[in-house]
Amino acid sequence: MSDEVLVAYATRHETTRAIAAAIAEVLAATGVRVRLEAIDAIGDLRAFRAAVIGCTVYDGAWMPGAHAFLSAHERQLEGIPVWLFASGPAEPLPDGATVDVSPELVSVIERIGPRDVALFAGSLQPHHLGAGLRILARLARSSLSEHRDWAAVERWAARIAEELGTAAEVKKA
Repeated sequence: MSDEVLVAYATRHETTRAIAAAIAEVLAATGVRVRLEAIDAIGDLRAFRAAVIGCTVYDGAWMPGAHAFLSAHERQLEGIPVWLFASGPAEPLPDGATVDVSPELVSVIERIGPRDVALFAGSLQPHHLGAGLRILARLARSSLSEHRDWAAVERWAARIAEELGTAAEVKKA
């Protein structure tokens, strides 16, 4: 096992990748060795001492690829510190907002035992949608804009860095 931390993401339109990249940047700035990867590019997790995994949420559900990734790597994830985040509601989030998760995914998450699970607002840009969906979005008065709260992402990542630092200090003692 290396001292590297995996920051992995599943996304459709790069919104969640940008959040994962911001998290990786905060971790790296504190001296944590980080690898940023799409979940479909990851095979084995034995090389990582911790993982931060994010997924875009559509229609209140995690992308199937993210669910499959967590299920396939459940045993390895149980053995390392894990943080999970979701992004997707393309609107500002009220305090305490949650996303419904399928009972199957809840079971996997409970077995993994993440240290924290965060929900961040997403971004829906016109270039993310085809012409037909842009028209429907306008008719539904959907908010086609940027709603990601970068300060909240950075605060969450800083807490992860702090926990990782504490875990490394305990390990050395």
